[in-house]
Amino acid sequence: MQECFTKNLEARDLPTKTVIVYADRAEVKRILELDLQQGKNIVVVQNVSSVIERQSIRVEGRGNTVIQEVQYTELPTETVESNNQQVSQMEQEKLQIENDKVLTEDQIHVLQKRLEVLDGVAGQIGQNVIIPKDQKVMTANHAFLLCEDAMKNLTSFLDYYGKTASNLKQELREKEKLCFNHKEKLDAIEKNLDQLRCKHEYDNHKRSINITVHMEEAGIAELHLNYQVYCVTWKPAYDIRASTSGIESICSNKIKLLYYGLIEQKTDEDWRDAELILSTATPCVAGSVPTLPTLAAAFQRQTPNIRQRNASSRRKPISNGSEEDMGFGSFDYNEFTDAAALQRMTIAYTASDHEHSLGQNYDHLPCSCFSIESPATILSDGKSYKVQISTLEFEPVFTHETVPSKTASAFLTAVITNTSSLPLLPGMASIYLNNSFISTTNLKSILPGEEFRCSLGIDPSLKVEYKPCSRMNEQVGFMTKNSLCTHEQIVSLRNAKASQSALITIREPIPKAVDEKIKIFRPRVVM
Repeated sequence: MQECFTKNLEARDLPTKTVIVYADRAEVKRILELDLQQGKNIVVVQNVSSVIERQSIRVEGRGNTVIQEVQYTELPTETVESNNQQVSQMEQEKLQIENDKVLTEDQIHVLQKRLEVLDGVAGQIGQNVIIPKDQKVMTANHAFLLCEDAMKNLTSFLDYYGKTASNLKQELREKEKLCFNHKEKLDAIEKNLDQLRCKHEYDNHKRSINITVHMEEAGIAELHLNYQVYCVTWKPAYDIRASTSGIESICSNKIKLLYYGLIEQKTDEDWRDAELILSTATPCVAGSVPTLPTLAAAFQRQTPNIRQRNASSRRKPISNGSEEDMGFGSFDYNEFTDAAALQRMTIAYTASDHEHSLGQNYDHLPCSCFSIESPATILSDGKSYKVQISTLEFEPVFTHETVPSKTASAFLTAVITNTSSLPLLPGMASIYLNNSFISTTNLKSILPGEEFRCSLGIDPSLKVEYKPCSRMNEQVGFMTKNSLCTHEQIVSLRNAKASQSALITIREPIPKAVDEKIKIFRPRVVM
């Protein structure tokens, strides 16, 4: 019988080659470089992610390797927490920090007592030295006499008190700060322990990928492991930087747009120094064309005495399982739930600020892929990691707008045309003017060639003055008398830039007639 060699690897220790991040998942490629023996070898990748899509596992062999079988196994474990080294290590660390915290609290108590005693002695000496004005003779209970020796002793004590009290207070502040740090560490460890115990209580399975490889001869083998994981998302973000000096005719008037991608993941695995690709496409999982079910047409029987169950209340499948996983119609979704999909939802994001759903919807946009130039590290901590997609420059058209009846200010607006080849996806944009943060805005989807507007805030170089309105009433008509009411509104504009003209739009409310007897004439503008 041919001898079989087994090699065990930890999934989290494997180098990450590339990661393609989609709207609701990611496709990870890891590299396995192994020294295998001649003949049959079994490579076991242990402790894979709990949110892996089992149908997406692919293995690619390089060199003289022949892949014979790839098998995904998921086995229950009986004692998860007792054998978990990470939980035990965190419990020992928690116990050590608790002991340090109690010791620091005892030291703080001793320092406070020493300072109280020292302050008490100083207060007692001060009371015994000071003699009331109405008392000419010092009574016997006063400890000090106002003599030369007493003054020397008092001076020596005050010097000792000043130095000792200052040192005690400094040491007390340091101990209180140390105690506060111990408390923060304890809170963080307890939070992590609760998350681990909750996860182990729910997920008590051990997952692994078994790869059977045949080697023609002993040597170094390179395998590429590809799989998809859930609990991953990304969204775009922008920085729009403009300068008012760019509006001058002698200067460049380009606006710089920094295109970013914010990535969050909670897959229980870290991606270190990985080549990232951000995509708006929807990945495919199955390797074969899906089959269509058989549809049956029949008359619906009316059962008036039985309450009809709402079809929308029936539990629907969370994921599309294959025939190998669910069988041929034997799995009832009204009684059971797909465990893998339920697990993906349960272990999904626990980040604090979730203003968006687990996946952005880009179905109305063409599929785009953004390759990140520099390798990046994305940890599985639910935090948002910013990577730069590109830096774009546009030549805008600057205009001004004002609504003087509401505010006596002129607002600078940039009309920008997307002249790049990249589509701008919906996302938040931070606006900077002259290296100062102005505000944030929400950009909509902007395809190449489309135009969008960006408000740059108030332009102080344009002065707007809204003067009081004057009204004049008169009777018009020869046979039929009508009342004519004339409103005169003066808006004064002044441009503080002597060498530059400004295009400004004034917005003023005009009444709308709701009665046919009322006629409103178009307003007349006098420059």
